[in-house]
Amino acid sequence: MVMTTQLISGAMRLANFRHENSAEVILQHCLEHQNVVVNWQVGVGKSHNMDQVTETAILSGTYDLVIVMTPTRSIIDERKFITNPPEDIEVINIRPRPTELCGKERNQAWEKYEARNLAQLGKRHCCELCPRRSECFWPSQYGKDLQGKQVVFAAQAHLEHNPYFIAHIRQMTSSEKVLVIFDEANVSLADYSRIITLDSIHQLIDATKRSDVSKKRKAEIAHYLGCLICAPNEDLQDAHAWAFPRLSTNEMSQILTCGDELFGESFHNIIYDLQAFGSSSAESREKLPNGDIRFPASPFTSGSNVLLYSGTTHLSILKMRLGIDFYSPYDNYEFKGEGTTWLNLASSIGASTNFKKNAPQILDVFLQLTVQRIQSGKRVLLVSKKDHVDFCIEALNQLLVEQNVNDIRVVHGENYAESSDLTLVPVIHYGVIGINQYEGFDCCYCLNSYYVTEKILSDSIQGLRANNERIEVTISHSKKPRRRHGVVSEQHRFTDVAEVADPMLQTLEMGTVVQAVGRVRPFTNSREIITFQNNDALATTYDKEFSNLAELRNHFGLAPKRTRSSNSKADNIRALSAKNLKQTEIAKQLGISARQVRRYLHQTAA
Repeated sequence: MVMTTQLISGAMRLANFRHENSAEVILQHCLEHQNVVVNWQVGVGKSHNMDQVTETAILSGTYDLVIVMTPTRSIIDERKFITNPPEDIEVINIRPRPTELCGKERNQAWEKYEARNLAQLGKRHCCELCPRRSECFWPSQYGKDLQGKQVVFAAQAHLEHNPYFIAHIRQMTSSEKVLVIFDEANVSLADYSRIITLDSIHQLIDATKRSDVSKKRKAEIAHYLGCLICAPNEDLQDAHAWAFPRLSTNEMSQILTCGDELFGESFHNIIYDLQAFGSSSAESREKLPNGDIRFPASPFTSGSNVLLYSGTTHLSILKMRLGIDFYSPYDNYEFKGEGTTWLNLASSIGASTNFKKNAPQILDVFLQLTVQRIQSGKRVLLVSKKDHVDFCIEALNQLLVEQNVNDIRVVHGENYAESSDLTLVPVIHYGVIGINQYEGFDCCYCLNSYYVTEKILSDSIQGLRANNERIEVTISHSKKPRRRHGVVSEQHRFTDVAEVADPMLQTLEMGTVVQAVGRVRPFTNSREIITFQNNDALATTYDKEFSNLAELRNHFGLAPKRTRSSNSKADNIRALSAKNLKQTEIAKQLGISARQVRRYLHQTAA
């Protein structure tokens, strides 16, 4: 059955949509389907809805714990419960260690413990002896401070370090009905692969022998680690054989202390990794040629309901990367600002390997357009691949000087402060998220393209799999219009990798582009967007496409630089001729040949 796309465009329609899809509606989806994706685009109201869902989930008694996890700290800082804490809901914000409070020496010591996953020892040796311990929130925020909390805010990076982070929060808060909210799909693209080195296993054996834990516990750990060292791949992939012995906090502390004393800075705590190994995807475990062990450690959601807000992901990606089947109630909706024009330049000259040699003509076109828009009272945001941002800024400012445009300046987005000055043109890079300072801009132009390599594509799909399970993933190209496709060979076309290869490519490439241009809110306001991709539009449609720069130039009535230069030269010759200067005098004054002067005058006379 083909679903009809529902277009949400215009202020009234958007307001009605937001009203019709309130927090209560979203929570009902969660109760009925457990795991839900809300794939609204940037500016539609995800953040506001997320805040309302968080509040309603607790006040209604639907859930007794809500864990909100975001890709950046800045997004947490903007949340309603952080800026205006409620009096009737217990909230905690899991924050980074306050390095300025630690001081230089303690911070350096802490960094060494953190690098070796030895937070237990860091708290004992650094925190307990710290003169500012009484005023520091950090040591207790993962323990007693969680007791009784109803809403927990944390960065998604916690899941890369500890796949059991959600389970830990649930246990410490003594919660049963838990809703985990992920803001954006970065959580499904992170690298969750782990490697336990052979050296670290031998070190743990020696540390356990030296420790004061019981003989029974020593024997259990020694047997487990001995089997791990000797096991071939087929034994490692036994789903039920590798549960690591349960250790008390005191036992773990004793073992880690001995390891630190025995081996110093070469000792890393692998106990958490061993615990994760026992519950990892068995078929993806593998022993590397040097004896190291590689395995996936995807986040464990601990039986919680999961609500994910993202307009740039695909259900098959979420299933493969997180192992979760999501329900998506908004798949047949398209959001577009009333009056928004979305143009796309489907040309390969914007790719990294081609950009710099084509930059003079590319930047000339976009600068002409930028100047025109500024002169008509519009604000312009430019986007570039990160490696080319500085190059673009320098080149554009040089072009402005050459064209005697003295009242416009191109600046780096990182140095841009919100301003009403139309003549400041910021350049941001692909990959930015959660920045709202450009939402009032009228235009957004991509100066080059954003693409990934076949290796990045393959690793993003199969990064959690054993090497002998991987199949080749390639990027194919088609024309009219130019498009890039993630593909596998014919013999693998019925595999799960084949199903996700192209969606992953579009997510990695066009999803990143949409996040960048989404800073100006084209899905909810009238905007002019020009992307530079050999990809289909994601979550919207192109109003017009161009296969080369000349077509784009003609669409806007822009003259090539050579033509403008020629016209300017002709105007100067005519002006000097009108002053009755001889052809030789005109040639000398303009630095050209007398023959050129005669040609221009002849063309004028004709």
